[in-house]
Amino acid sequence: MKEKSFIKQNKNKIICFIVTLLLAAFTIYAVFSGGGISFDELMTCIKNASWPELILAMLSMLGFIYFEGEAIRVIVAHMGYPTKRSHGFVYSAADVYFSAITPSASGGQPASAFFMMRDGMPGAAVMTALFSMTGCATTADSAALLVNLIMYTLAVVTIGLVDVIFFPKIFLNFTWAGKLLIIGGGLILSGFAILFYLLLKKPQIIKAAGMGIASLLRKLRCHKLADKIEKKMESALEEYGQCVEVVLGGKSMMVKAYILNLLQRLSQIVVTLFTYMAMHGEWHNLPKLFATQIYVVLGSNCVPIPGGVGVADYLMLKGYKQLMTKGEAYRLEILSRGISFYVCMIISMVAVAIGYIVIKRKKSLEKRK
Repeated sequence: MKEKSFIKQNKNKIICFIVTLLLAAFTIYAVFSGGGISFDELMTCIKNASWPELILAMLSMLGFIYFEGEAIRVIVAHMGYPTKRSHGFVYSAADVYFSAITPSASGGQPASAFFMMRDGMPGAAVMTALFSMTGCATTADSAALLVNLIMYTLAVVTIGLVDVIFFPKIFLNFTWAGKLLIIGGGLILSGFAILFYLLLKKPQIIKAAGMGIASLLRKLRCHKLADKIEKKMESALEEYGQCVEVVLGGKSMMVKAYILNLLQRLSQIVVTLFTYMAMHGEWHNLPKLFATQIYVVLGSNCVPIPGGVGVADYLMLKGYKQLMTKGEAYRLEILSRGISFYVCMIISMVAVAIGYIVIKRKKSLEKRK
């Protein structure tokens, strides 16, 4: 009965996980077949690669998890809940792993919240930190979350603007479909930043939205739920105002969170550069390759697909082909994407599993005492 109940409650998540796996499998197959590359050829490429650069690529991939964890630690410390680096790594790993297997990264926040609350953090502090990680709204629409969403978005928008200013030709070399994805991703990120900034400065928008939902529920004859929302609205807005004061009073924290989010994004981008050098690439291509990868990051935000599977691969291949031969482009895409996304997801899964086991052991020890 318990197994059936679990499956029933998590049916949508299980379906999304299966769809993500199938999409990833199809994408990998398409890349292999499209580039005319066999698995043996890829293994030969890895054997012939320069291992120091491959190790640096792996370390950069770990940096993607680490810097996110550090951003969380900075935020919760400001809220009065200091935590260890290893705990921050697990919080981040939970976000990375569950975001990679759920649509629109919807599973990352609850998973991270689970570990953070197990460490004794209250919901307000947890939600504040989570916004800096994923930039996605949760049930707690506090000012802290909105500020950190802006920091998260600004990190990506910043590198995108720098890319457009210094490497416009790289953008023009993409196909029309690629250009649309990149522009779409940039507009969506900018739109979110503006939207949540307005929500931060104009709390009446939140009140209007809540009252609108209550009105709709009344029309649907859900009067009790509508009354419940209206009663909670005032206390929620009061808490929101308090969060504004707390977070805006921590300008140093916001700067650190912004820098750490920026380092997180850059660490993911340079995985491709180190992988390229491991494959004995040419140094003069590095600036263009760096610019190409930034456009990939922008474009992958255009669609709510976990990890941008399919979209990111498409943009990577189209961009790489402008800098190297078709075979080199496909080999670089497979290897760098494998490290930055798939290996990263596996390491995150292992970290989450270890974190969960540690929590279980602590619980059992507490019960014995």
